[in-house]
Amino acid sequence: MAQFRADISGMKTTAAKIVTLSDELYQMKKEMRSIDVKNVISDHSFDELQEALNQIIDHLDEQALEASSMGDALKQIAECYRTAEESIISTKFTSDAGNTNKNFSSTERGTDKRSGWTKFWDWILRKDPDKYDTTSSEQERAADEKMKKQLWKELGKKEYSQENWDKSTVAERKKILQDYMNEVIHIYGLEDVEKKIQWGSDLPYTDSTITWGYYNEGDHTVTLNEKALSDSKYYWKSHDMLRTVGHELRHAYQHEAISNPTDYMVSEETIDKWEDNFENYISFDDDHEGYKSQPVEVDARNFEVGR
Repeated sequence: MAQFRADISGMKTTAAKIVTLSDELYQMKKEMRSIDVKNVISDHSFDELQEALNQIIDHLDEQALEASSMGDALKQIAECYRTAEESIISTKFTSDAGNTNKNFSSTERGTDKRSGWTKFWDWILRKDPDKYDTTSSEQERAADEKMKKQLWKELGKKEYSQENWDKSTVAERKKILQDYMNEVIHIYGLEDVEKKIQWGSDLPYTDSTITWGYYNEGDHTVTLNEKALSDSKYYWKSHDMLRTVGHELRHAYQHEAISNPTDYMVSEETIDKWEDNFENYISFDDDHEGYKSQPVEVDARNFEVGR
């Protein structure tokens, strides 16, 4: 099968060189304008030479503008091609046109469930996303396992260790949690979530009752219990707030998968189950066991990765 591919890095390098040339032309124009012909020639020839200089300056201005526009255009072309290539040709092909070996190397974002040619024509024809093929349960599990491995790898950094947490101030702990949240957002492939943590100063935090945090689908924010930053109570350990970040952002992932099923590696069965659960959500206060056993909470707890 014939293939096409643009050298994006080469295009970007060329674009940068053209923009540099444009800057050099503008600098040359500036230097030309600084020439004081009155002090080097007689009055008789001044007007004629000044007119010649003005023509050169105008020409330099035109050339610089054209070069700048060409460089910017080339950068835009490279970016457009990169975006199109990622969305259209993210699938590896075999020699058999009826058999595709799907490339799931980018499961951070999820998902495209179509063959390469199907993606191409859907992109051209702007096909309704609801008509795309669905992800299999096996593909969903593989994507989940990859994300969990990435979470474990991230938490292996010294920054997130219990030792570092114990010696950190409240302000430093806030930064630790914010840094981790940024990484989890990237791993889950979340684009609409507000990246700045909201801090709740009135959430319960006693020896018997605690609310670590929650996700608000309405404004796409994660709120964490500010009281839990200062110490630990009974068997509540403040370092566990790292687990809470993974848990609450998993709820964000669930909502995003429901709203954008073709953007995440989640099966149709799971999406339907999550959607039904959110519509009939059981609160902890109403039914402790029912709350813990409902699908969205079971799934979110699976992503409470922690050391």
